[in-house]
Amino acid sequence: MTVNDYIQQKFQTFGINLSEADLLDMCLTSKISGEDEMNEDCYDRVSVAMAKFIPSLLLRPTSIGESGFSMSWDIKGIKDYYSFLCKKYGLKDELNTDKPKVKFL
Repeated sequence: MTVNDYIQQKFQTFGINLSEADLLDMCLTSKISGEDEMNEDCYDRVSVAMAKFIPSLLLRPTSIGESGFSMSWDIKGIKDYYSFLCKKYGLKDELNTDKPKVKFL
């Protein structure tokens, strides 16, 4: 399985289809070719690249409908996966941080 295949399949479990540009962005971030064989040596780099890509992915609409066809993806699931990757690799979780609270005295 190639790196590109691995990334596509991981995101497909959440109902997300990636473009070739998306895959290229992640591969450039991880400094690995999408055509390389996915193995233990590149697993961590690819996982970190996926985690860094997820916040930009969440800027997209979560559902698309046209001519009787609709497609949606699991936003909670992808946020949970992002949080998991951030904890695993010691990355700052940009999506699940505590929001500032205002207290009136």
